[in-house]
Amino acid sequence: KDIAIREFTLSITAISFNKSYKFLLDSKMNNSTLKDKFDFTKYYDKLKQYLPNSTQPSDKFLTWLVGFTEGEGSFIINNRGDLAFVIIQSNVDIKVLKFIQETLGFGKVIAQSANTSRYVIQSKKEIELIIHLFNGNIVLPSKKVRFENFVNGFNSWIKKGRIKINPINFKHSSILPSLNDSWLAGFTDGEGCFTCSISKNKGFSFNFNIAQKWEENIEILQHLCIIFNGGTVSKHSVFNVNEYRIGGVSNCKNVFSYFDTHHLCSKKLISYTLWKQMHNDLLKKYHLEPVKRLEMIEKARLINKFE
Repeated sequence: KDIAIREFTLSITAISFNKSYKFLLDSKMNNSTLKDKFDFTKYYDKLKQYLPNSTQPSDKFLTWLVGFTEGEGSFIINNRGDLAFVIIQSNVDIKVLKFIQETLGFGKVIAQSANTSRYVIQSKKEIELIIHLFNGNIVLPSKKVRFENFVNGFNSWIKKGRIKINPINFKHSSILPSLNDSWLAGFTDGEGCFTCSISKNKGFSFNFNIAQKWEENIEILQHLCIIFNGGTVSKHSVFNVNEYRIGGVSNCKNVFSYFDTHHLCSKKLISYTLWKQMHNDLLKKYHLEPVKRLEMIEKARLINKFE
């Protein structure tokens, strides 16, 4: 009885939270510069000017790249005031760096260490392109602060040397991802985790998680509760980190709908494919059969194991 009361209370709390947050979100949409989509017009214009013969990337790719960068990328200003845009990955995922380089048509992929590589942009014109790509399109509040510093650094940097480039105004904007764009796919490639564990006594857990540092970013995690129509946001065991989690065989329907149409581009695609297979096995109740349960335990162990 106590357990039933507790579960009912938790469900009511979650419903109340979702309604309250939706009210706040609607109010924000009516009283701010909140946009309903990403806009890469300035980037396309500048790309045509600098690289007229290059193939123009799709909005879908660029939106994915914004999400991936918010998880994995860095806007760097060194002690001399020089700028660089960098994304570092394990060599297991070097293909995603080459994919970015080939699709954008500029930048370099170089070795960082024995086990890691990085995609890097350092020239002034290419940095200008990157700024136009991200300007007004960044979602995380913490990343906006770093990017604004980067834009200010760029405006000081271009005063040096012979190349004449116009300064860029940082765009103050509010934008939230939806299930109709690829931002979350990119962000999940960087920060998301698909997990499943099968116990020896027929129990199991099945979750999609995204953890994020800094309290100012919690609103974005809370927004996931709305667009997926489920899940919770709670404090992570790590200080100053919050985590969005949605779990259960029946609760992840919208998760599948999203990632089946907005594809992951990193090794997380392998994780997602195995995770989805586990979901199918759970629906078929294979975890209740001793032999198949052992097979599922091994398959679950491989979801996030990469060589």
